[in-house]
Amino acid sequence: MKIVAMGAVVAAAFVSTSASAQDIVQTFNGPRIELRAGWDNPDIRATLQDAGNRVSQSADKSGVSYGGEVGYDFSPDNKMVIGAYAGLEGSTVKACGELYGADRLCVRAGRNITAGARVGVVLDQKFLIYGKGGYSNGRVSVDYRDYEFILPDENVGRTFDGFHVGGGIEASVGSGVYGRLEYVYTNYGRVSAETDVLTASLKPTRQQVVYAMGVRF
Repeated sequence: MKIVAMGAVVAAAFVSTSASAQDIVQTFNGPRIELRAGWDNPDIRATLQDAGNRVSQSADKSGVSYGGEVGYDFSPDNKMVIGAYAGLEGSTVKACGELYGADRLCVRAGRNITAGARVGVVLDQKFLIYGKGGYSNGRVSVDYRDYEFILPDENVGRTFDGFHVGGGIEASVGSGVYGRLEYVYTNYGRVSAETDVLTASLKPTRQQVVYAMGVRF
């Protein structure tokens, strides 16, 4: 009877330990999907050039980024998480102003596509501290209207490649639901959109602070 009792205790302890380990794995393991929104701060610059004259307008503008992300995470040892992700987001950021008079120039930060990987460490079975990095593809659009009809109206957009790095903290809410707060820095390199009379550019840096809510399957 003592042997049976001791066996039962050992089995129970083994099951409890296994269940605890499984909880850690499942907390940050598997496919996921999320919605994202937050602060977006690209530095937008616009230039109008005509007959040798050059007038510039710049604005360090802030706005809201919004979108979604899908990903897959793998926790090989219940302590470290390795994952991959892809996302799509838009932005409300735009700068508009008068250049020569009786005209209007607007530069808009458009959609942004991301793909990359992240590595993190699990804390207390409920929190994940991680760093991330990967590829970015952004878009900028330019719209110029001359109300005196001296210069032609223009509307042009261009996509451009870059990279992003960042980090954040993710918390398990329960039942596969998680919340995440992260900072992302993006560098697009030299970016410009040009027509016969317009040159618009998105400065090579962009900063974002984003909150996300998602579900892990």
